[in-house]
Amino acid sequence: MRPPAPGADIVVFSALGKESAAVMDHLEGPLAEHEVRGALFELGEFTGEHATWRVACHETGEGNAAAAALVERAVTEFEPHHIFFVGIAGGLKDVQLCDVVAARHIYDYERGKDEEEGFQARITTHLSSFALVQRAQSVARSEIWRDRIRAPLPDRTPKAYVKPLAAGSKVVVSERSATARLLARHCGDALAVEMEGYGFLQAAYVNAGVGALVVRGISDLLSDKGEDNDDVWQPAASRCAAAFTFEVLSKLSAPPVRRGGLGNFVGELRRTRQPGGQATIGFGPDHSAVVIGGDGSIERWDLKSGESLPGVPGEGELRLGHQAIASPCRHSVAIARRTRLELVHFVGTSGEHRRRTAPLAQDEFLVTSGGTVVATHDGRRLAVRDFEDGRILREVPCPRGLAASAISTDASVVAMATSNKVHVHQRHRGSVELDIRNRLGILKPGCWLSVSPSGRYVACATFRELRVWLTDDQTIVLHREFSRQESVDSLGAQGMRLLCTDEGKVLWLRRGLLSQVTHQPEIRHLEQAGRYDDFAVHPDGNLLAAVSGTSLVRTWEWNG
Repeated sequence: MRPPAPGADIVVFSALGKESAAVMDHLEGPLAEHEVRGALFELGEFTGEHATWRVACHETGEGNAAAAALVERAVTEFEPHHIFFVGIAGGLKDVQLCDVVAARHIYDYERGKDEEEGFQARITTHLSSFALVQRAQSVARSEIWRDRIRAPLPDRTPKAYVKPLAAGSKVVVSERSATARLLARHCGDALAVEMEGYGFLQAAYVNAGVGALVVRGISDLLSDKGEDNDDVWQPAASRCAAAFTFEVLSKLSAPPVRRGGLGNFVGELRRTRQPGGQATIGFGPDHSAVVIGGDGSIERWDLKSGESLPGVPGEGELRLGHQAIASPCRHSVAIARRTRLELVHFVGTSGEHRRRTAPLAQDEFLVTSGGTVVATHDGRRLAVRDFEDGRILREVPCPRGLAASAISTDASVVAMATSNKVHVHQRHRGSVELDIRNRLGILKPGCWLSVSPSGRYVACATFRELRVWLTDDQTIVLHREFSRQESVDSLGAQGMRLLCTDEGKVLWLRRGLLSQVTHQPEIRHLEQAGRYDDFAVHPDGNLLAAVSGTSLVRTWEWNG
């Protein structure tokens, strides 16, 4: 169990020591150190025109894979607003030594297929964040950024560009090499080539809400590899890239204040159907919300306008508990009825829909998570099913004494828990078994389980404690032991629901009251009116909705 991370609004990555040194020259000291699972970050402050930013710096080493891994680690730890990769690159065309290129997008030039007739390139790209590209364009049009260069340059007046870059693992030293010819043929508008930017942007892409930009100074040219590049031009180009980056940062507006828990109340959606039984809520694509009633009726709303969308009436009771799920990825709903799994597919936001069914065994229940796929379980196996027709795609054996199960959106991570063990299965990576403590062990009490949408985290709550693990290495990122009164509050409670977000935040619905579980001594009840059947967090992580047996669905901004 490690201590909470210090705050950092910005994280700046570099591959080489001379690049990191150029970045840290812009920070106000003394610098503090913080270790994240062996990776050392150095933190300082930078005062811009609109805000003072807390900045964490890290030297990743060379390569796309290293950059991607360290970005993931830093975003999880610090939850920054923006991340930058700053360093040097080799110029391909239209640039001179010490010029700066901020990447509009980056090509992965090594992706392709090696066939009998030769290598067939299949170039892919990732974009820098739109807002940071816009700010970089504004800075590039001005010469003011040059005033931030920390030391004189060797007879150069650098220029700045916002253009594409190319990234790969090769060090390209000749314009006549096969790689240089491939770059000219498939990445013709790239001004420079480097080694980490694509992996950096790929990692940023899967972390919604984090701005990302790659900034490179030109330290050598493909057409002119001089002997003094490493000693003279690499430090000079690093200083230019750092100067441009901090000019961009100086112009950024102050970040919004992060207030934990619920933010502003957004509004209410009025239900027209109020069947008996427990209601289930979820968010669908195209800014829609979905409620499934206790009889399988489906109601939908457009969140932008607040207007209702066409739904379908109910057709009888569902199985006990939360036995329905609304997909966040498609306009589809899965409902577990007494003898069958029913899949309802809408055509966009229209009322046109079709139904598909698959048989369910008497003791088979719906796993109330997923999205691109759906899952069911009995005491023997968990079946991952196609969300289109319910056919079984793969099966995972259940542990003896199964008490709870959960899957990530695509079921790449499957978790199943007994009263004191959590079994985590990662597709293509095998399984691990995690320990968790419970009370009244002789009675084999139950537990509650959640996998975050991407599969990054697994959370489990028992009558004794809550634990949240990082899936990749099983690091415990949150551990909360419950008091005896908190344990008593859970006994016999119906409709309890645990949810873990992709930021590792944990929400818990107990006896109709919605709470957030943190390191703090008290479980924090969130602002709410009434008691709820179910709740959901929007895939973008910025909205929360809850439904009860009344006619209202309530929505809030979520700043968890």
